Amino acid sequence: MMSAHKIFGLAFSALLLSSCTHYAVPPTAYYNRGDPENLMEVNAEIITISLTSQASLKDLAHTIKDDLPTRADLHCSVSDPLCAGAKKTLEQHGVEARYAKGNGSVDLVYERISARDCEHRYINNSINPYNLPPPTFGCSVTSNTVQMVTDKRQFTDPSLTDVPDAQKAVQVYGKYQNPPAEDAGDSGNDSLLQSVSTGQ
Repeated sequence: MMSAHKIFGLAFSALLLSSCTHYAVPPTAYYNRGDPENLMEVNAEIITISLTSQASLKDLAHTIKDDLPTRADLHCSVSDPLCAGAKKTLEQHGVEARYAKGNGSVDLVYERISARDCEHRYINNSINPYNLPPPTFGCSVTSNTVQMVTDKRQFTDPSLTDVPDAQKAVQVYGKYQNPPAEDAGDSGNDSLLQSVSTGQ
């Protein structure tokens, strides 16, 4: 005969197996809420410029001067002088250009990357058999991290070999070489405590 301990062990094992078959771990258990990419949204915009004359190349240069596209599609022939001029203009501004079938035009593709807000609120998860974190856990930290970065492409397509931005360093060094003029009436030894009256 089986002992009571063995019977209890078998019953407990069967109970565990039955609970595993009835309750599957939800996909939210493996969702990483701390990734900034979770708040990224990509919107594509295409601007088409027809290559009909030299003025078209000026329009192309003027369009990409202040707002560089993500890439460009040249719908023209390689042997076309206007097409070659458009490709040269794009290369001078560091825009990736590729040839495609078409009738003499340039498609400027802009991929606008924006960050949406997450839900800054408490969501009740009292029924939580797997002890999952709250659905909005890490929301504020991730949102603040994303909003502090101006170029959101650094999250989706980081520029690992870019030259670091030295604008702030140059500004600090410029102040070091040419410090701001001191106020003539400020001796530098005045203390704020001298202006405090003790009432005696």
